[in-house]
Amino acid sequence: MGVGTNGHYEIGGTMENKSSETLPYSALTYITIDKNCVPSGAKVANLGSIKANGTLEFRIPVDGVLSSYRVLSVSAWNDMGVPVDVDDKTAEIIKNRDAEFMNSCKLKRAGGAH
Repeated sequence: MGVGTNGHYEIGGTMENKSSETLPYSALTYITIDKNCVPSGAKVANLGSIKANGTLEFRIPVDGVLSSYRVLSVSAWNDMGVPVDVDDKTAEIIKNRDAEFMNSCKLKRAGGAH
């Protein structure tokens, strides 16, 4: 979820750990997309530890105005540096919106919507 008020924008969400072991490290890789549908370079936000069978609420501050963003990956790894499987439950929802998003961007770039 991307939110903003008074010139402060952030990307937020929840990571959930369904395993019986605490995962000491988690991260989210994302891009921001400006009002003209031009993406930024990828950014990585280290989110921290997720307790066993727990959740981690996160908020990532974003510089400038947040028009749109895309999560490229979510990841977590154990205390030995071994990645663990991650299930991104919002990825399919976002993917289903891609065609509409791209059509909107094509219109903006062609000057058909402002």
